[in-house]
Amino acid sequence: MADEPEHGARSVTNQLPGTVAGSVVQAGSIGQVVLAPRRQDLPVPRQLPPAVRDFAGRDGQLARLDDLLLGRPDAMVIAALDGTAGVGKTTLAVQWAHRVERHFPDGTLFTDLRGYGPSAPVRPELVLASFLHVLGVEEDRIPAELDAQISVYRSVLAGRRVLILLDNAGTAEQVRPLLPGTPGCVVLVTSRASLTGLLVAEAASQLTLDLFTPAEAHALLRTVLGADRVAAEPEAVAGLVEVCARLPLALRIAATRVATRRHTSVADVVADIESEQNRLDVLSSSGDERSAVRSVFDWSYTRLSGEHADLFRRLGLHPGAELGVPAAAAVAGIDVATAYRLLEALADMHLIESVGGRRYRFHDLLHAYAAHRAERDDDADSRRAALTRLVTWYARTAQAADRLVFPGLEQPDIDLPAAGPDLPLADRAEALAWLTTEQANLLAVLRVATEPEAAVALAAAARFLSLRERGLWPLRLEAETLGLAAASGNRAAEAFLLGFRGDTLADLGRWDDAEADFTRLLALARELGDVVRQRVALVGLGQLRFLQERYPEARDFYLRALPPARQAGGRPEAVVECNLSRISVRLGEFGQALAHAQRELALRRETDDRVGEAYALCDVAVAWQGLGDHDTAIEHANQAIALYRTLAGTEALLAEALETVAVSLERTGNAPAAVERLTEAGALLENLDADRAETLRARARDLTSRE
Repeated sequence: MADEPEHGARSVTNQLPGTVAGSVVQAGSIGQVVLAPRRQDLPVPRQLPPAVRDFAGRDGQLARLDDLLLGRPDAMVIAALDGTAGVGKTTLAVQWAHRVERHFPDGTLFTDLRGYGPSAPVRPELVLASFLHVLGVEEDRIPAELDAQISVYRSVLAGRRVLILLDNAGTAEQVRPLLPGTPGCVVLVTSRASLTGLLVAEAASQLTLDLFTPAEAHALLRTVLGADRVAAEPEAVAGLVEVCARLPLALRIAATRVATRRHTSVADVVADIESEQNRLDVLSSSGDERSAVRSVFDWSYTRLSGEHADLFRRLGLHPGAELGVPAAAAVAGIDVATAYRLLEALADMHLIESVGGRRYRFHDLLHAYAAHRAERDDDADSRRAALTRLVTWYARTAQAADRLVFPGLEQPDIDLPAAGPDLPLADRAEALAWLTTEQANLLAVLRVATEPEAAVALAAAARFLSLRERGLWPLRLEAETLGLAAASGNRAAEAFLLGFRGDTLADLGRWDDAEADFTRLLALARELGDVVRQRVALVGLGQLRFLQERYPEARDFYLRALPPARQAGGRPEAVVECNLSRISVRLGEFGQALAHAQRELALRRETDDRVGEAYALCDVAVAWQGLGDHDTAIEHANQAIALYRTLAGTEALLAEALETVAVSLERTGNAPAAVERLTEAGALLENLDADRAETLRARARDLTSRE
């Protein structure tokens, strides 16, 4: 990225291309070395959501899935489970997947594709990035381009037995990139549509899920109400099955409400449901099922207490598929304890679903119904105020998390008002975890944000995605583009986000687009008299040239950035000096490289930037190598190694320093010590970059064989 050095192999006497994949160092246009957590060996992924406690019926469909999917162990099997909304496709798929999970020793993958519901369908590249991550692919090795992701995904799955459950698919095109390429894996897709494209082109087997049979409906009611109560009112129970049209979702909600009213007869409940006149017109099912859903939802909703009904409606305004307790408190304008109590009560009534970790999600029909009730029962001002609270809460919390993830770095000059409970984030790890968990919601609320300040803050906070796998970087681009649209008229905010988006475009290899953003930023910064943004633009343009190996042009831009960087001092100046040292090394001008690196080292020490200090020590060592003074190079590289050993999370940088010192040790005739350093570097990179680790081990073996 624009302001930070590209941390690659340093040695000028052993030129090795590219950067250290899996590096814990990321770069940012604001000029700080950022530490990402070290990846550990991952367990076999088991991503299935919990099965429902009161599952009943569907014995025939479960047996069909057993026969269809497990009867061909040496094939790559695809099954498409379709049916109307609320018929229980996800419930059945998850129940079956838990039953057969033991047959898939290499893992179980699950994702909600959101093909139907309030939020945008999930793009295949985002799902692939997530799957590759949990399958053990290093984040820095996950490509951003869909075709490349598909290739890596299918390579990783080759020879492995993995069950892949793709829930709520919208189209065959959304599913196709997520299919493995070799036998051994099983893919189960659920959708409201028949996904004819999969049936024809991929030879998928189709299983259509119909309404409950009367026997299955009675089985569910016995599970929820108890056998004695069902036996006591057989005619009323049959009537409940009829008014619910044997639709599982409607039956489950109605039965749960009946079960909580021990002194109310089933017959009374059936009469209540039949008397409801309100109907929900936006549901995308048909016939009896639609009538059943409408009548059961209306009946259940009108019997909620005022505070439960208020929260239910407010939740319908949330644009995402899942939310936590603090977000619910924000949109409802209540405290966290009250929100949690009400959410648990709604979950007990099956109006929302608990997914663990004090988080909840809607069935998309219930989400649509909640939004309908908000539209019907609340005035426009109340709805607008609730949505503004929600968006502002996310933006304000994202700002706080961003400060912890990127301490001391600049943010847009936006002061957002309090809009809900302050979320206590203790440290960088908690902040990064929250941003990661809320990733989809942050983008969803940004899409509906009407307040420019909140939109800009949300867009700026998307820079945490620079620490995630490349497959998620297009989300950064979307967020920053939305933020720029919202910033129209706020030229300072526009300038800020242009620098961010330029970095993102450069990271994605879109050189021309990045060039356009940085050029636009430079012009705007000059108009505003903003020296800081001018420096960011110049550094961005310089980094583009560096990435394209146009080193003389890159140096020209960095030299133009040097005066404003010196005016700022500290980290900004150190970043420019660091990049000028790198460029000088590439041009073979080692005296200049040394001067820049020594200035960088002084600045890093002045600002107590210990990671930056160690990196600068290696810059100095590389310059001395180029000048042929290997003893001095060894001295500085060893200082860097000692410092890195005290800094958690710098394993990749430590490996780089060990490689640097090994070069000079070899040149001074100390091959055994060089072998020792290369071997240690290879061990450090084993879980970060296996290919690079093997390259270093091969060099060590070669040196040993020459002894």
